Amino acid sequence: MELNSKRLAVNLPKTLPQDTPMKIRSQSDVEALNLKIKTELGVDIGKYRNEEVVEQISSLLVFPIYVISWTVRPVLLAFVLYIAGYFIIDLVHVQYLLYAVLGLVFFLITGLFAGLFYLTVRFRNDIRSIMTYSMDILKGIVQDVDALNTTTDAANRKEVLQLLFLGTMHIITIPVTGDVIGNRVPFIGGLVSRLVQRVLRTLTNLFRFDQTNLANAATDAGGEGKILPMYLAGVTGFQGIVDKILGIAIRVVQLPIGLLFAFFACLTLFFVWLIN
Repeated sequence: MELNSKRLAVNLPKTLPQDTPMKIRSQSDVEALNLKIKTELGVDIGKYRNEEVVEQISSLLVFPIYVISWTVRPVLLAFVLYIAGYFIIDLVHVQYLLYAVLGLVFFLITGLFAGLFYLTVRFRNDIRSIMTYSMDILKGIVQDVDALNTTTDAANRKEVLQLLFLGTMHIITIPVTGDVIGNRVPFIGGLVSRLVQRVLRTLTNLFRFDQTNLANAATDAGGEGKILPMYLAGVTGFQGIVDKILGIAIRVVQLPIGLLFAFFACLTLFFVWLIN
């Protein structure tokens, strides 16, 4: 992965603003981040999104192979309970029609949300692998910036590293992961893709490199504006930081799914009680 030297050899300010950490929640935020990196560093992060990256991320994602079975099992269980209701519930006349239509809808929706909640527990290892590979992509970008860019110095290199990490995740990793899942998972690929992208987005927005390691690396690197020492220091303890905040990111996604599951489960039980 190499950048065009002419594109990077531009007169840009020597320092970045100190509010570099950004919360990226929408496509407009991603576009603003991309523009910020291009303007302040002269780096087009999108150039690193290529077939090799797509193939590697696709190979790291194991859970799409099992996603249907993981989500279908709770749905099938809900359907079995629905059928059992015909033999357990005392139905007469119009109640059969109500249970046949509304009962089926309530049971299947409850089963679907149960399956999605279970799915969020199972794709944790895939997220770890994606984050680790993203650091490899970031290393290539950092090395190219160090070789060709003159816009970083000892004062702003930590902020530059965080900015490049955000760009790697939001411009490359997250959209590629979403596309891969959407293409590989039948029927509910779009829904699962949005779930995983939200976990990755939350994880990325919460992530901060270990400041102690970066400070030590800055001291060792002296006055040079190289970012690679910052990156190498950031890799130390990276997985530990990811593991800590991955649980938070997954719970952020699980919360609305769990609430919807609880709502429809209660609604289903109330419906069964009402017509019994």
